[in-house]
Amino acid sequence: MQQLQKNIKLFYLANVLTTIATSLPHAVLTVLLFAKGLSLTQIMLVQATYNLVILLSEYPSGLLGDLYSRKKLFLGAKVFFSALFLLVWLGNSFEMMLLAWACYGLAMALESGTIDAELINQLKQQQIPVAKFISNTNRLDFIGLLLGGVVGSWLYYSIGIKFYLVSLGLTIVAFLAIKYGYREASTHVLAKQSLFEQMKTGITELKNSKRLRLMTSLTIAGQFFFQAHYQLWQALFLVQGFNKKEFYLYYVVFQLISLGAYSVPLKFETISSKKWYLVFTFILLSSCILLALTTKLNFLLCYLVLVFIFTFFEYFSNVIFSQTVSQDHISSLTSFRSSCGRLAALVSLLFSSLLLHFLAVKIVVMLNFVLAISTSLVIIFMTLKSRHEAQ
Repeated sequence: MQQLQKNIKLFYLANVLTTIATSLPHAVLTVLLFAKGLSLTQIMLVQATYNLVILLSEYPSGLLGDLYSRKKLFLGAKVFFSALFLLVWLGNSFEMMLLAWACYGLAMALESGTIDAELINQLKQQQIPVAKFISNTNRLDFIGLLLGGVVGSWLYYSIGIKFYLVSLGLTIVAFLAIKYGYREASTHVLAKQSLFEQMKTGITELKNSKRLRLMTSLTIAGQFFFQAHYQLWQALFLVQGFNKKEFYLYYVVFQLISLGAYSVPLKFETISSKKWYLVFTFILLSSCILLALTTKLNFLLCYLVLVFIFTFFEYFSNVIFSQTVSQDHISSLTSFRSSCGRLAALVSLLFSSLLLHFLAVKIVVMLNFVLAISTSLVIIFMTLKSRHEAQ
């Protein structure tokens, strides 16, 4: 138990250091890549490379995590993060940036479902609720994103591209903390299985578990909200008459709201299915209607409510999925669920980009929101209903 608590603290430390390291350039990334000589089209290709690499490698890395050492995969991710920072610091060509973001995608894929999954398994073995661990992990992520974005902007305009050395230093500290402080659990009993056998048994588990399928579906549905939010909120706010000079304040508010959503205590044994479903239905439908019809202040309040609720749905999905998935397939199925979400994000982006040729940005956003709200409510209802029947 004492070693488990030590491992959790080391994971929190490594996770927040890596989050800060990767988010340092967020506020100045486009400016930075322009300074490297890239065009806007090339920047989009760089981002596409990142998404393609992570999409192709995330599920295979999850399979490896179930079969072999999750700690080694986590450390391997830190090596690729370090390669990213060095390539961006030293490189000055489009090809180097493509390679850098390919390393970034591979690092994110390797990190997914590694020692966090192992810690969830250990918590479940000791019958300790996993909700607190998931909540703390995500709250630290949001804090790291806020801190990294603010500090990174200041560092870039103070020391220039050398601020990537700070990212490299933070990553090295994270690597050393896990390598020498984190004690891995005993070797997986499935280590003699082939990747194909592991994939086959994992898919069988998913097919046989309605709850796992529902939580994967909730992840897919949520992407139609989150992608419209991430990609179009600034354009939408401009249409609604908000001052673009205040956008950084709204960004901070979004992060704080997400932090709050992951701070809500989840005690499923006390939840009344009908009550919560009615509450969510009323709030989501009211917010969607008010977004379309009301004035500036009401629009903002309703938008923030939607951000809170969908972030809470994501939290809900993470906890239920982690509690349900077996220890033997936690890495691969977590990565599979994440890959499904990334595919849904891609579909949402293509859907929105097509519609924007014919419709106003507000209508496109509303269509995404309505699709996300309607499907999420159905999934939540089915989840709570199946839980109620099981009782």
